[in-house]
Amino acid sequence: MDSKRFSASFRGSKEHVEISVPIFLWNEDSIFYVYSPGLDLTGYGTTQEEAKESFEYILQEFVSYTHTKRTIFTELENLGWTVNKRKKKVISSPKLEDLLVRNEHFNDVYHNKDVKTASSTLNLAMA
Repeated sequence: MDSKRFSASFRGSKEHVEISVPIFLWNEDSIFYVYSPGLDLTGYGTTQEEAKESFEYILQEFVSYTHTKRTIFTELENLGWTVNKRKKKVISSPKLEDLLVRNEHFNDVYHNKDVKTASSTLNLAMA
C-alpha cells in the first residue's frame, strides 16, 4: 500500500514545489474523473485526458493559493498529512487505509467503481 502514498517536495527554495500524487481515475455517466484523496481534489472532463488536465489545473491552483496565503502546511495537516514542525519541508501523507476510513465518498468510489490508479507529478515555480 505504500506505493499509493502521496509525497510533496519543496526542494531548493520555498519557490519551487514538486508534487507527486497517485490519482484515481474512473468514468461515470460519460464523465471521466480524476481524484486525489490525499489532497481531496477532483478534476473531470469528457475524456480521460481532459480530466487529467483539469486535475492538474486544480492542483496548481491549490498549491499557488495556499503558497500565497502561507497556509499550505496547515491545509495539508487538515487533510491528514504529518508536517514536521521544525522542518516544514518534511511532510508525509496519510495512508490509503486512513483515507478510506476518513472519506466516505472516496471509500465508495474505491470499492464500487472501476477505478484505475495512476501517478501525477506537477512541478511548480512559485513567484
